[in-house]
Amino acid sequence: MKERMEKLKKYFYRGVYWLVNQYYRVKSYVFWGEFERKHFLFQKEGSKIRILLQDHEGFVEDTQKAIDGYKHKKDERKYIEYALGQALKGCTYIVISKGKKFVQYWTSRGRLDFDFPIRKGNGNGKYYYQVIGLLATMDFVSDSLVTSNLFSYNGSKPNKTYKIETAGNTVTITGYFNKMSPEAGVFTMKMFEEIYKEKRGKLEIRVG
Repeated sequence: MKERMEKLKKYFYRGVYWLVNQYYRVKSYVFWGEFERKHFLFQKEGSKIRILLQDHEGFVEDTQKAIDGYKHKKDERKYIEYALGQALKGCTYIVISKGKKFVQYWTSRGRLDFDFPIRKGNGNGKYYYQVIGLLATMDFVSDSLVTSNLFSYNGSKPNKTYKIETAGNTVTITGYFNKMSPEAGVFTMKMFEEIYKEKRGKLEIRVG
């Protein structure tokens, strides 16, 4: 009986090791940017777990269907929060639009990077100080004020920091929400209501 228990323990720990090893292999795959091409899906069938590989196009289609099928769209903040959470599972970006305005986030590394580009002709220049002000009211600070030893090994920034970069004729404000979907949902709603003044119009959400 004792020998049988030892064998069971041995197989149990082997199984745990395999699952942990697969988790970190997938995590590494994501962090190195390959997640944009292929996606690992874990599917449970009875007592067994299958690992499936799905192309990005199919993954995006399934994610878009899940977002479109959300049943509580009247609560726009919760709808946005739900969509952001879905996008974080492996999409490259998410665009949330209302009326003639939109808010966009990059999500390719499993984190929410608010992206606000300002260039001649796109009309965003007049919102520059308002966007920075809104980030500040939500306790965001410039990443230049944060010591570099707080940055994580995969290149992500600490929560609630933002960066202003200039490349050619484009100035970009990037807000690092990481995985804070609730905070990003509140911020997105404030962008429409307080910055854009877009209180009417149907909310449209697209991922890619």
